[in-house]
Amino acid sequence: MFEFLMGVEFLLLLVLVGVSGATGYAANHLKYVGESESSFRLWLKAAKVGVYIGTALIMVWALDIMIIFENYGWLFIMDRVLNLLPLLSLPAAIVLIFALPNLSREANKKSLLFFIVSVHVMTVGAVLAFFLVTIDIPAIPNTKDLLIYGGALIISAGLLWLYHGRRIRILEKRLPRFSIRIIRGAVYFVLVFVVAITGLVVSQRMSEFPGRMNMVHHHTADFGGGDSSLDENTNAHHDDHDSNSDSKPISVVELKGPQTDIPDKKYVLYAETKKIRLASGETIEAWTFNGQSPGPELVANEGDLVEVRLVNKNIDSGVTIHWHGVDVPNGEDGVPGMTQDAVMPGESYTYRFVVNEEGTHWYHSHQQSSIQVQKGLFGAFIIHPSSQHETKTMDTTIVAHDWITPDGRNIPALDTADTFQRKMVNPGTPVRLRLVNAGNLTRTFSLNGVPFKVVAIDGFELNEPGTLTTSLLRIGGGGRYDVEFIMPDTAVTLAMLMEGKPIGIVYSPDGHGKQNVLDEGEVLDITKYGSPAQTPFNTSTVFDRTFTLILDQTYFGVYNGEAGQQWVINGKTFPDTPTLMVKEGDLVKTTFVNRSFADHPMHLHGHHVQVISKNGKPISGSPLVLDTVNIEPGETFEVAFLANNPGLWMDHCHNLDHAQKGMTMHVAYENVYTPFAIGSETVNSPE
Repeated sequence: MFEFLMGVEFLLLLVLVGVSGATGYAANHLKYVGESESSFRLWLKAAKVGVYIGTALIMVWALDIMIIFENYGWLFIMDRVLNLLPLLSLPAAIVLIFALPNLSREANKKSLLFFIVSVHVMTVGAVLAFFLVTIDIPAIPNTKDLLIYGGALIISAGLLWLYHGRRIRILEKRLPRFSIRIIRGAVYFVLVFVVAITGLVVSQRMSEFPGRMNMVHHHTADFGGGDSSLDENTNAHHDDHDSNSDSKPISVVELKGPQTDIPDKKYVLYAETKKIRLASGETIEAWTFNGQSPGPELVANEGDLVEVRLVNKNIDSGVTIHWHGVDVPNGEDGVPGMTQDAVMPGESYTYRFVVNEEGTHWYHSHQQSSIQVQKGLFGAFIIHPSSQHETKTMDTTIVAHDWITPDGRNIPALDTADTFQRKMVNPGTPVRLRLVNAGNLTRTFSLNGVPFKVVAIDGFELNEPGTLTTSLLRIGGGGRYDVEFIMPDTAVTLAMLMEGKPIGIVYSPDGHGKQNVLDEGEVLDITKYGSPAQTPFNTSTVFDRTFTLILDQTYFGVYNGEAGQQWVINGKTFPDTPTLMVKEGDLVKTTFVNRSFADHPMHLHGHHVQVISKNGKPISGSPLVLDTVNIEPGETFEVAFLANNPGLWMDHCHNLDHAQKGMTMHVAYENVYTPFAIGSETVNSPE
């Protein structure tokens, strides 16, 4: 519904630009008053019809915006009301109320000029509105936007008045030949085309990143209504947390895990290129950890000191490891240009950190991640509870991913299985399936043949999850669901649903069970699943900082020298996206609003967030503590976290293609800085 309403808006504005342009063309011919009576009346009639159609389109557009407001709220239409509505309605009102009633064949020169100019200003308003929706979205309107675009409308009115006034005076003396008018129109068209192309080229050049720059930009600082100086304050939330009271700057390289203690778990991961074969026989040119993709499953217990040595054998662009969902110290986060330099061929880098959470997590390269994760540089990271007792549970991790063949075809797979697989499980065996979505797109799973429970999401155990039978599970990019069931005497089918044939795994007592895919059902709403319990945050919590983040898209723009569709936060792409400024101990609330046509799984590094509400309603199920919040089109999520892990942290869309196109921002703690940088003069390309 939301995508339909926004699509209708786009089409209405596009048609309005065309109608307004045609109306302006017709009105322009009224200057040629020396022509025949019939010619004048024909052009006048065309101009009137265009005005009426344009006005009707504006009214339908306003109705569409009202419907969006009624269904989704103010945050979805505030820029339309404050920025677009004046640009569209004021010129149209002037034409209808003042200019049109005074116009006739006998009209004086001034009323004719007034009509022509007001119609053309109406055209300018339509073009500006279309520009704001497609190229330069003022997601959170401010005085600057109102002055710029309102001023542009007023200035254009003045310039049009001068131009058309002069033309009318000239045309009173002599009318140019038709051929001259055609040539003049062609010249104007070519001039507009040249200006547009020149503007595009200049914009591309200006958008290119410098050879070396910081990832965190304080000129875009958003203090969330908190203390903009980030000086020490007396807020009770800071009493036990403020470790930076001396205001001494701290480098990210100082925010590391234990460097001398003996690790409880120790791994070495070799990054290298290698061909891998999918279950169907398809061969993929992959980038792997230890010659396999997914990479080796890393296993630890809660409280363990983990050491992982990364060795880059032959990944020319360099590689790092980010621990997705594990709240490591900032210096261990694996973001090139922020917490380290990329590890180049022949080099190694050692990560050391204590795991203070449990559950299903994963690791992946954060260097050119839209490319490197797709090519296979990822793996599962499972952290067991420190109090876990040995059971006979069948515990297995299944990673969803999309492989690209050498000829460019996209092949969805579970691990490396791009066909249905069959596995034997003894009846009565407790089964835990750890579903990891390592792809960009939201994936829908079904489990058929047995009652089951979703016991954990993003590694966080749910409170009293209910039994499900026909529910579908939608997992956003980077997200994880843990599913449990008791193996029956009959076959159980896990399927990943998509266009075309589904893929999956059939579990059966003999290992030869027949697949029976559940492809219809209601998607599980995780905000209503399970039972409520006490949580640190709720809708009445008083927060130190509150941020509003509008996730949107532009239909055309430029980013780092490339033109095309852009994914934006508050109307901007990185590095102009907000930098969320916090102080250790702050209680922070963030509102995510998705006004685009795509899902955005937003992932904050170094922290978990608690979901407070969805679409304005407090969650009614189990507490939800996530590291990746998937926001679908038309949805609004309020999430909260305690700022308890000092550093400079990425907060980005985990559809990594969106992050690569600019849907990235940062959370920055006071007094923390990085000595690393990004840009063409460095080896670092984080996404």
